[in-house]
Formats: sequence, C-alpha cells, structure tokens
Amino acid sequence: MSEKLYENGFINEAETFQTAVFEREAHMTTGIGNNLAIPHGKSETVQESTVAFAKLKQPVEWGSLDQKPVKFVFLLAIKAADKGEEHLRVLAELSEKLMDDEFVAQLKEASTREAIVNALAF
Repeated sequence: MSEKLYENGFINEAETFQTAVFEREAHMTTGIGNNLAIPHGKSETVQESTVAFAKLKQPVEWGSLDQKPVKFVFLLAIKAADKGEEHLRVLAELSEKLMDDEFVAQLKEASTREAIVNALAF
C-alpha cells in the first residue's frame, strides 16, 4: 500500500513510511476486530495526509483484538507537521463509520472497485 502512496505522490519514500507504520504497530495492534485494521504512520516523508484502503484477497494474521485475521485495511499516512488533533479527528471519523454494521457489510459485500468506491464515499 505504501508503494501506491508513493506512486501517487502522497509520500516521498515508501520504506521510511513503512518503518513509521511498523514502529506504531509495535506499540499496540491496529487490528480493531471484525476483520478490520487501521494502521497509521506519521512521517516526514508524507507529503499530503491521506487514507488508503485495501480489501485483501487473502486474510492476514494481524494480532487483532478479537484474534480474527484482517481482510480490510485502512492505512493512514499523516504528515509529521500535522498537529495531533487532525489525525485523531480522521481516526475518530473512520472508527465511527466502522462501527456502522451496514457500512461494514457494504465493504464486505463489495466485489468490484466501483462498489468499494461507492461504499467508501462518506
């Protein structure tokens, strides 16, 4: 996912950003349960804060709170210069959306890129 962020100009260096994400993950899992994870990294390499989404072809063991593998990943890339409130606001909005069973069901049922984009339009 970080390579896609790099290709699209959101980050300058994928490896440095990945390190920031892995360091954050080492503190506490971002696998929130229900096959969902919200990894995030704050780094100087981030040019524009953004959220990337991936629906994985195969579930991945993540050490999630409910011990279930992850199939849906929301990756937050946060500029180092952004104040903490901004990324906490984005996390809060995303978390609220992920508590909506209908929203999560739409994501899980989406089988095309268009269906995923429509489900994520919030």
